[in-house]
Amino acid sequence: MELINNDAVELWKQALHIIINQGEEFKDNDGRFCIEIINLALTLTESSPKIGEPVDIMMERKKWVYPSKEELSGIMFKEYQAPAYDYTYGGRIFSFGEELDQVNSFIIPLLKQDPTSRRAIVVLYDPVEDSKITNKNTPGIIYIQFRIHNNKLDLNCHIRSNDLFFGWPANIYQIYCLQKFIAEKLHVEKGSISTISNSAHVFKDDLDDIKKITG
Repeated sequence: MELINNDAVELWKQALHIIINQGEEFKDNDGRFCIEIINLALTLTESSPKIGEPVDIMMERKKWVYPSKEELSGIMFKEYQAPAYDYTYGGRIFSFGEELDQVNSFIIPLLKQDPTSRRAIVVLYDPVEDSKITNKNTPGIIYIQFRIHNNKLDLNCHIRSNDLFFGWPANIYQIYCLQKFIAEKLHVEKGSISTISNSAHVFKDDLDDIKKITG
């Protein structure tokens, strides 16, 4: 299923409605009851700073402490692997295996050399570290692909497991920041952003809060 919109808040609310009304219920390994849709694609046709508005909405809620946009961007761009965590997105992107800067050493030079390339992919899943049966803390974002189309940088992101209520606002803003960074380096405009969530879900415990936000 694919949902398309030019407004991040409306796209988010539309996805939440679809999951609640059409999703299947299941109980996860932590004993939490979820409602899920498989392979939900969300496409923002316009990439703009308004993409951070779902984060603003979550931050306005007093029931929880939601990370700020500055914090979310920092998580995406910190090149070092924080020792307190099994992984960080910035560590995987800018220092994969503590040696490869996937953006500055590969994505940007590749697209400068060949703007039509379909190989501009950042990988966040590390089989050496993540493909262990006992490891439950693995990246939600598996890969991010960048393509230049009509002189705009489009972004496609695959997410293996995505809490659409808490997780998607943070994820969409983080990948927007990465798209903006690369587009500026390539001197092209920002294009569309798509997320494909293999498990697009919400937790039943959050339904009252979701309904207060979605109306």
